[in-house]
Amino acid sequence: MSEGNRGRQGRSGADPATLRALTTSRAATRSMSDELLTHVPDLGDLPTQRALDTWVEQAADTLRALSEALEERLLDLGSAASSASSASSASSVVADPSGRAPQRGPG
Repeated sequence: MSEGNRGRQGRSGADPATLRALTTSRAATRSMSDELLTHVPDLGDLPTQRALDTWVEQAADTLRALSEALEERLLDLGSAASSASSASSASSVVADPSGRAPQRGPG
């Protein structure tokens, strides 16, 4: 990431391209998990079928876990963005030396 991107992220929250990538990946992994569970062939051999079923379930669980991790990251970025926004709003309030109520400063 370039220096310019780092500075922009610090001021305005998460990079929109990053948010789009996380959102797309989250939806894709959830969809792949659901699709994987619908494409289990019947092999006819019970031990092989059990092994395949177990593998497919583990793969689907892994995709769901990845989807959940991506969602947590999105929530973290959203929390950080709202915290940065709140901090920015709070920093634009200036105290009046006369003791009167604070007024909004320039910004």
